[in-house]
Amino acid sequence: MPVWAVQIAIGDDERVEAEVLVTEGGALVALEEDGLLVRAWAPGEWRTARHVEPDPLNVARDRDGILVGLPRA
Repeated sequence: MPVWAVQIAIGDDERVEAEVLVTEGGALVALEEDGLLVRAWAPGEWRTARHVEPDPLNVARDRDGILVGLPRA
């Protein structure tokens, strides 16, 4: 199952194992393959999510964020 790193508001990365990440009503949710909710982050509490690919050779790779959540003003 894919592993994702979600950068939260305080700058730390939270890792979650989930088939897919989606947004729902402004929140970011992590779902298993069968659609069960694994984890959710509230709007404004997450910044960037990226797919963490296995790196068996320990080669550094560019891991651009793929989702960005902006805090509400």
